[in-house]
Amino acid sequence: MNAVLAGFTAIMDRVYLLLRAVCVGILAAYLGLVLMQVFFRYVLNESLFWAEEAVRFSMVWSVLLGSALVARDRAHIRIDVVENLLPPRARQVLDRVLDLLMVVFAIILAVTGMRFVGRSMMQTSPSLNLPMWLVYCAVPVGAVLQALFVVAVLRRPTPPTGQGHEGEPV
Repeated sequence: MNAVLAGFTAIMDRVYLLLRAVCVGILAAYLGLVLMQVFFRYVLNESLFWAEEAVRFSMVWSVLLGSALVARDRAHIRIDVVENLLPPRARQVLDRVLDLLMVVFAIILAVTGMRFVGRSMMQTSPSLNLPMWLVYCAVPVGAVLQALFVVAVLRRPTPPTGQGHEGEPV
């Protein structure tokens, strides 16, 4: 059983590295599009009518994929006033309960997201003429990745308060 969990964790570590690269690529792409929009509008006095929609869709994907990355590092924003008052053992129990709640939330989000994707199968975006289900797939994909990352880090010790997964400040 430990070999299976270790293998799963190793796979998720590789997925994490790939996903980080994808998120950086998406961010670079929509930064480039925004700069092109500014250049075309104010220098060439033209408009890239499709760029705003592409940036918006890219931001949706980057936020939901980035949320999975943050879940892996246990770096989501949290209010830790009560947590800091707890003894170490109670803090560990609370962290596990919060991790499990995050998995439950991610599963609910994935199921709801899939229903939404199903309802949008016949829609297309106005400017890019993309099927909208491609955009809305960000919700279930990000939620499933988030749940998988949380499960993968359940075996790892919880970092001290105010630090991310690898001990770096957040």
